[in-house]
Formats: sequence, structure tokens, C-alpha cells
Amino acid sequence: MHLPLLAAGLLAASCAFAQTNFDVATVKPSSGAVEFERDGEVTVSHGSLRMHDVTLLTSIKWAYQVQRVQIDGPEDLGHQHYDIIAKVEGEPTTEQMRVMLRSLLAERFALKLHPGTKQVDAYCLTIAPKGLKKLKVAAVKDGEPWHQNSSMGMVARNFSMQDFVTYMSEPLAAPLVDKTNLSGKYDFDIDFRPYVDEASDIHADPKAVMRAAFEGELGLRLVRERSTVATLVIDHVDTPMPN
Repeated sequence: MHLPLLAAGLLAASCAFAQTNFDVATVKPSSGAVEFERDGEVTVSHGSLRMHDVTLLTSIKWAYQVQRVQIDGPEDLGHQHYDIIAKVEGEPTTEQMRVMLRSLLAERFALKLHPGTKQVDAYCLTIAPKGLKKLKVAAVKDGEPWHQNSSMGMVARNFSMQDFVTYMSEPLAAPLVDKTNLSGKYDFDIDFRPYVDEASDIHADPKAVMRAAFEGELGLRLVRERSTVATLVIDHVDTPMPN
């Protein structure tokens, strides 16, 4: 079993827009953290990509739409935080923006990588026996994925299952494989409070709370399985070149 992005296709996808670059782009040290977000904030709108308080690791994850476990590279990829603003004329799709970010990372960070595979213990996302719950078809057709976290909850709009597993693998600290066979995009809210023992919430296991909330709120179940995952192996990276 493989995660959705196969090793053979990781670099092939970038070739489709190999000559496409942003018209202008800046990479600066982060101006401050994003509350309740460990991966910073990414916004795409009308030819503009804004990444606030992201690391190089975060940027690679977004550019190639992979999970943390799929990136084999030095530990310091996630140490330095940046604000990245990049723009291009026209109305490129999100996928085209991802490809342009790959070019930007290669130019500014001298990033070089190649595909590989490895065996890991993964979570598989399935539909729970009682069926789906608060998972609704997205109200806005073709809208950009958006989410906002709070101390004990999450609101998401226009999330595909690929968006869901890519984002949720980080707090689970494990690869997450979509086996729901659900297509399209969805809107949902998750309230974690009912799944935390209020009398001892400082001792609560975050992973156990997430698993219970996914099933109780959304009707999605996590099952542990051994899995083969596609990887991106980092060959070279430098500090970013000046703007």
C-alpha cells in the first residue's frame, strides 16, 4: 500500500510546469508565529501565494503535497521560519502554484532532491461502521482549502481527503493514508472537548483524543497498518539567497 503520491510521480509532476516561475518573490525571516499553527499559514488568491511563519520543511510539504514522514533530509529543515510572498500574472491553479514554489525553492534555497520509498507504520483513514457524521459536501464549489484552529477545535472548508490526511499526519506524528474512497471537497468542524477527560486533560493523550474525535465528530476511523510510502530525499539545501 502506498500513500497517494507515488515516488515515480513526485518529480514527474513538476515537469509539467518546469518553465513556470513566479514573476516576483520575497523570502524573509518570519515576522511572528501563527496562533495554534505549528506549520504556519498558507494563503493562495488570484496569482498570489502568501506563506507566513513557514519553515523550509513546511514549504516542501506544501509544494509537493507530501507529509512530514515522506521527507528524508537534515533536521534543521524545520528550524528557521520564513515569510514568503510570491506573485504571478493571471489566475493559476493551486497545483500550478505548487509547481512554481518548487522552482522558487530550487532557486532561493538551492534545493535538490530525488524520489525514494520506505516502510513505515502508518494510520489508514477509513469510514467508521456507523457511517459519516459532520462531514458535508463543500458549500463553495472549487473553493481553496481553508482551515482555522483554536485551542480545542478546528474548522475546515473545501478540504479533500488528500488535504485532510496531509494536514492531520503532522499532529499524529505518523503517516496517514486515505482509504475512504471519498472524492470531492468537504466542510467540517471538529470539537475536541467532549473527548478530553476534563479532570485530567493535562495528561490526555493527544493522539487518542484525535482518534476519538475523528470518529465521534466525522465518522472517520484510524487503523494502524504497515505501509510503503513514497519519499523525497533531500540531496542539497542552502540558506536562502537574498531577495
